[in-house]
This record gives sequence, structure tokens and C-alpha cells, in this order.
Amino acid sequence: MKSIKCISSTFGMLVIVGMVTSCMSIPQLKPGTKLEVPLTVSNQSVPTTYRNLDKTVRLNVTSSVTEDAMYDDSNLPSKMRILRPKYIFTPSVRDFANDATNSYMQRMRFDITPDGDFRLDVDVRKFLLEWIDKESTQCKVVINYKLVDGTGQTVVPSSTASTQIRLASTEQFGMGFGRAYAEALNKVDWDRIAKCLTIAKTAKQEANAQVTGAGDTALEHTVIRWYITSTPQGADVSWRVVSSTPDVSNTNSCFVGSTPYETTESFDIKGMTYNNSGNIQIEVSCEKAGYITQRKRFNLRQAIDQKEISAKFNLIKDE
Repeated sequence: MKSIKCISSTFGMLVIVGMVTSCMSIPQLKPGTKLEVPLTVSNQSVPTTYRNLDKTVRLNVTSSVTEDAMYDDSNLPSKMRILRPKYIFTPSVRDFANDATNSYMQRMRFDITPDGDFRLDVDVRKFLLEWIDKESTQCKVVINYKLVDGTGQTVVPSSTASTQIRLASTEQFGMGFGRAYAEALNKVDWDRIAKCLTIAKTAKQEANAQVTGAGDTALEHTVIRWYITSTPQGADVSWRVVSSTPDVSNTNSCFVGSTPYETTESFDIKGMTYNNSGNIQIEVSCEKAGYITQRKRFNLRQAIDQKEISAKFNLIKDE
């Protein structure tokens, strides 16, 4: 057996600090002996690497697993249970899981920041070292996860990832937990999470994604070319939203410039989606002193598809 360093506690109880090396044997120590088991973050390779994600994520790791719930020796003979030392796992399950998940996600190229655009909740439900019999053990890990956007809406619903691995005869308990936790992380639906952190290339690819003003939809990144001209030139150009869908409100007219008016802008019409854009119109007004005000309306779906709103107003004198 590997030598173990001994330290006396303030109560005179023997406290043993060391690494549990073998899972096949139980050290024959005095009842009340404590063994410290450092939990080791696994460096197993990750299955997929995500590059060029558009959004950041904040990691929120929790756990209610108590120290007494971290091992199960009910399959051992009663004498062995009495002689089995009390294992002290360090750091806490929550701190270990936070470090391990952070390391795992960074290797997959997720951008983790304290104020991320999305929040990934990871709750460790089970973190158990179990004796199958007196000569073999296994580690069980169960985690629950979900992804929440910046408005508090759940975009990846609560799901469970779990694993159990039988430890090799010479595998350290702390390393075994690290390997089991990494295998549980392998079962998380990272593709779905990564997709939420990526802005679609076209509005049609996320037809029901609603504009919130946060800049996380393809619609808000769809650049529209405006070209409004008139005869004569120098007329004031204004526009407003005219909506027949309850998701989008009508707006007052907004002055944007004078003819010839040319610019490129993206839409920031809250509540709009690609699917409801067919029920929304942009009304453009052209106004000049001494001339009759003229207005033209453009279907927003058509404007999005063509990426252009253009018109020429032939102004008529107000006689």
C-alpha cells in the first residue's frame, strides 16, 4: 500500500491526508480515519470544436450533493463498512464541476464571460462513488442543464446527461470522478447549444425568431439599401411602420433625410419575424413646400428578400 502522511487533529483523531490509489482494496485503518481525495479535472479530448460563435455564454454551476451522498458502501460486508475510512473529496462538487465544465467548454471554443449573452445552467444532481463489491467500484454522475437567453427565456429546455463508469483496479478515485464527469459532459447536446449562439445567415433560416433589439437575430443583421429620389429634388423623406399583425405596433412618421436619400440600414422593428413581415408595411412619405405630399408603401417581406427599398416621386405642384 502507498505510504500515507499522518497528521493529528485537534480532537486527537487521526486524520490521514493522501491519495486513494486503488479501488480494489480498502485501507485497514482505525475507525474515524479520514482520507482526502483530490478531485482531478479530466483532460479527455472533446468530441467537437465550435469556431466563430457569434454569442457569449455565462456559466452557472450549482449542486446540492452533500459529502455523505458521495459514496455508497451498502454492498460491502458490515465489518468492511466499519473499517472503511471517511473520504473527504476536495474541492467541493460545485467548485470541481465549475472548473471542469469551464475547461471542457473552452476547449470546444465557447466564449465564456461573466456577462454572457446567454446563461448555461448546470446542476450536478448525483456525484457518487459506489462499491459494486469488495473488489470493484464505479463512479456515477448525473447533471441537469438548460440554456437561457438574455431575457430569461429558456431556449434549450432542461435536459439530463448521466454516466457511470467502472474504475480500473489501479485508478484513483479523484481521477475516476474526473473521467466520469467528462463522459457526462460528452452527452450534453452541445450542437443545440452552439446553434443558439450562432446568428443565422439569412432571416428565412430562423423564420420565427423575433426581433427584440438585442441584435441576436438575422433580421437585425439584414442590411437594406434605401434609395429615394424625387423630381424636383430636395424633398423631405419620412417613413413609418404600418402593421396588421398584433406582434408589431404602428409607429409615427420619422424624418430621415432629403432627396436624393440613399443609405444602408438594418431593421430594428421589435416583434417582427420573417414569417410575420408579410403583414407589415413601410410607408415612405415625400414632402416639399409648394408640392402635394406623396406616399408609397412597401411590403416588408419583399423588402427583406430584395434587400432594397427604392422609389422615385414625381412631385405635383399644389396649386
